[in-house]
Amino acid sequence: MKLVIKLKDVMKERGITQLQLAKMANVRQAAISELCRNAREEVNLAMLTRIAIALEIKDISELMQFDETE
Repeated sequence: MKLVIKLKDVMKERGITQLQLAKMANVRQAAISELCRNAREEVNLAMLTRIAIALEIKDISELMQFDETE
């Protein structure tokens, strides 16, 4: 089982670029890029919280889910 960050899809739905989200959430654009590619081994909860607040996400499952296919 793997935790998948669905940030790329959420950003596409809202029409927000990585640079815009980086500014809105006060997160490095490189970190946003890594999250969009699911290239991060560790995820900082404070950073995820800032992203969720910036995107007005109330249900965290909108941002991440478990993928059981490996």
